[in-house]
Amino acid sequence: MVVSGLVRRPQLVAFGSLLIGIALVAAKLVVGILTGSLGILSEAVHSMLDVVASGFALFAVRTAAKPADRQHPYGHGRAENLAAFAEGMLLLFTAVGIGYAAVTRLLGHGPAVDAAWYAMALLVVALLVEAGRAIVLRRVGRLAGSAALEADAANRGADVLSSLGVLAGLIGVRLGYPWTDAVAALVVAGLVGRAAIMLVRQAGDILIDRSPEVVEDQLTDTIRAVDGVRDVKMVRVRRSGAQLLGDVRLTARRTLSVEGAEALREGVREAVARDLPNLALTLEVESDVRAADLVERVHAAAARYGLVRDLHNVTVEREGDGSLHLIMDAKLPGHISLREATQVSSGLEAALRGELPEASRIDIHLEPLEPNVVRGEDVTERRADLARRVREVVEGHPEVLRCRDLELSARNGAIYAHVVAEMAPGTSLESAHAVETQLEERLRSQVPDLEDVVARVTA
Repeated sequence: MVVSGLVRRPQLVAFGSLLIGIALVAAKLVVGILTGSLGILSEAVHSMLDVVASGFALFAVRTAAKPADRQHPYGHGRAENLAAFAEGMLLLFTAVGIGYAAVTRLLGHGPAVDAAWYAMALLVVALLVEAGRAIVLRRVGRLAGSAALEADAANRGADVLSSLGVLAGLIGVRLGYPWTDAVAALVVAGLVGRAAIMLVRQAGDILIDRSPEVVEDQLTDTIRAVDGVRDVKMVRVRRSGAQLLGDVRLTARRTLSVEGAEALREGVREAVARDLPNLALTLEVESDVRAADLVERVHAAAARYGLVRDLHNVTVEREGDGSLHLIMDAKLPGHISLREATQVSSGLEAALRGELPEASRIDIHLEPLEPNVVRGEDVTERRADLARRVREVVEGHPEVLRCRDLELSARNGAIYAHVVAEMAPGTSLESAHAVETQLEERLRSQVPDLEDVVARVTA
């Protein structure tokens, strides 16, 4: 419970670790000088650098907590990785210094060691304190995502092992083997050096933007599973403190609208936030060019041309000689002149030939766009007899299960029917479209009171 509360205040944990380190340095220096133990003095130097390292950790945690600003658009998370790297380098220098002093002592240079009881008692207390610090720092560092606190925890773990080594050396001295103190110092040097190299490598990988491959693979799989994503062309991920920064370039169909592209981006962001909640994503969506999808290429060319508001009923016919015959309907504003419409049609044809040079013939049927708003009135209840007749015709079709919905709309004295018919769920879309066409033709021929009909089928 205490640790979980500290997780919310990593700066307090770093500050507490700094104060404990200062107290241990003072105690080890006094005892090391009194006893002449190289092991304890090396521990004091080690702890002194630990104090500096803990100061780095405190500074890094405070800096990393700052929000992104104009000069640091990606935030300040790298401060923690920089602190971890600096701590590793300090530990490495400490290991070299302790090792040199231990070798000198083994060669017969240096004062005698007094293995006093209070020296061993200090080491036992230091061992217990460092073990407690390591546990708290590691847990808080992992839960808070703090590289600096995790580095400090690794340092404390090395301290526990080195304290054990020095304690064993003093016991050896007390048993009549004075060289064991220097050997213990060498053990400390080795343990500290190993911890230092691990810290430097881990922090250095992040500082030079080494890619976390496992995260990149997970991010790629997450994005590919989103509907509408055709391919993931580029994925780059780097760490910044506790946060991951990702850059992704994906492809979608060429005819995707601006709204569709934004919806796709939002879907990708939601999926990534679910699977990788600590990743900040920068996303780029590109068009996917597929030479075999001829109809999509026609729509893409029309979208680039830009003057056609609605292109539909596109058919691409492959002739016997391998050339293409393109047939389509295009809607233009109804108020423009035939000359202007012809110019737009000619421009569209040129755009299509640029996209599909193998096209030998292009037929574009021009239609006027419907007005934005049409005045109408729902007269379904008032014309119940007509509604009943429409239902009978719809439900008389052999493939229609029932007429699910019907509305009769009066516009400028004419009546328009809007029909929704239900079919079997297993019906193919092609068959459903054929039934829609048949229903519209039947209603136009069998119900003469209708000006026009729009039929739709559903499962």
